[in-house]
Formats: sequence, structure tokens, C-alpha cells
Amino acid sequence: MEIRDVLSVERTIFDMEGETKEHIIEKMSKYLVQQGLISDEQIYLQSVLQREEHATTGIGNGIAIPHGKSAAVKKSAIVFARTKHQVEWQALDDKPVRIIFLLAISENDKSNGHLQLISEIAKRLMDDHVVEKLSNAKYPEEIIRIFDQGDEK
Repeated sequence: MEIRDVLSVERTIFDMEGETKEHIIEKMSKYLVQQGLISDEQIYLQSVLQREEHATTGIGNGIAIPHGKSAAVKKSAIVFARTKHQVEWQALDDKPVRIIFLLAISENDKSNGHLQLISEIAKRLMDDHVVEKLSNAKYPEEIIRIFDQGDEK
């Protein structure tokens, strides 16, 4: 499973409003419901929020990668959001976030594809140049291009 297989222009959001990480996760999950990728929003949300209770998904540098694996997910997908304001996430560096990648993983995905996705996203986000591009992008297509394997710098 590649990032470009599960991230799309339709699931790229700029200037998202929200006061808490729970509110942001809830708003992002609605995009998955609208696109028919989740059959039961509450079951999916519960899987993501339970994961948040175990350990933060705020990886630092203003970025979070919340995720949930659930039978409610019909097809694995990623929603990208950049918030209008910083949101407290209890991140590893104790700083708020503005860039969020919400992963919805189908329980039918018996592989560890979601772990590979998280690893690949985190690896790309270690590059300050990539983070800067995500922070400054003006169009959804730019976000997709950043994660397209052909875009190295």
C-alpha cells in the first residue's frame, strides 16, 4: 500500500477550524463518510480515539498522524488537513499541531500496510523541506505531489 494509493485531492483540507484534537478528528472523519469509505462513523471514531488514549499520535514538528483500524472502514484511506490555528495534541515535543494525516485502515487489511504507511509518512516528514512544502501548499494537488514517489525535493 502506497501513500498515493490512499491519499486524494478530495480528502485534502486547508484552513480547517477546530478547537480540540477530538473535534478535528471528528471533522476529518466526515470526509471519509461522505465519500462512502466508512460505513459507521461512530465505530471508526471510537477506534481512533481509543488509539489516542494509549499514546499520542502527535509526532512533533507540528504534525499528528491519528489512525484507526476498524471493520467500519470499507476501503483504507488518508485524509490530510492543515488547520487554521494550532491545536493542542499532547505531541511528543509538547507543541501544538497544524498538519494532520488521519488514516482509516480497513480491518480486512490483514497485512501491516498501515504500519508501513505511518512509517513512510513519518520518514518523509523528517525532512524539513517536506514539512515546509506541506505548510505552504495552496492547492490539494501540491500535497499529493509531495507524497508522489517522483517528488524527491
